[in-house]
Amino acid sequence: VIHMLISYLIKGVVFCSSLQRLFDGAYASPTDARARSWVSWNAVVISTVACAWLFANLIPFFTEAVDLVGASVCPLSCWIIPIGMYLRCSWDAEDEKLRIGFLEGVLLVVELALALILMIFGTSSAAQRIVSGWQDFGFPFACHCQGLWSTCECSSGRIGMEYCNLTAT
Repeated sequence: VIHMLISYLIKGVVFCSSLQRLFDGAYASPTDARARSWVSWNAVVISTVACAWLFANLIPFFTEAVDLVGASVCPLSCWIIPIGMYLRCSWDAEDEKLRIGFLEGVLLVVELALALILMIFGTSSAAQRIVSGWQDFGFPFACHCQGLWSTCECSSGRIGMEYCNLTAT
C-alpha cells in the first residue's frame, strides 16, 4: 500500500507539474518562491483533484471502466511495445553479442503470447461486466446507496443519504 501511495503521489506531481508548465510556464519552476508560482501550483493541484473526483463520480461504473482501460492498454504499453522495441534494437545491432539467443527469443515469444492473451481476455471480461451490470449502474451522479446502512433507523439521517430511497433488506 505504501509503495502504491508513493508511486501515485509521484505520478500526480509529474502530471501537475506538466499542467503547470503548460498553463503558466513562466512560473513553473520547482525552485520559484514567488507567490504567483505557489498560487498557480495550488490552482493546478486543486483543479486536478476536482476533475478526478468529478470523473470518478460521473461514471457509475468507474471501477469497471478502470479495469477495461487497464486490461486493454497495460499489456500493450508495458509488455508488447517494450519487447518490440528491444527486438528491433537487437535486430539492428551490429555486434553479435547484442543479438538475442534462441532461449531468450522463446521467452520473449511466450511473454508476447501471455500479454496478448491477457489483453484479449481481460478486455473481454471487463466489457462483459460492464454490459451485464448496465441496468444496475444507473445514471451518472445517481444515489447508488440502496441497501447501504439499511439496517439501522438512522440510515436516512447520515450525511449524503437524506435523498436516498432506503429500504430495509
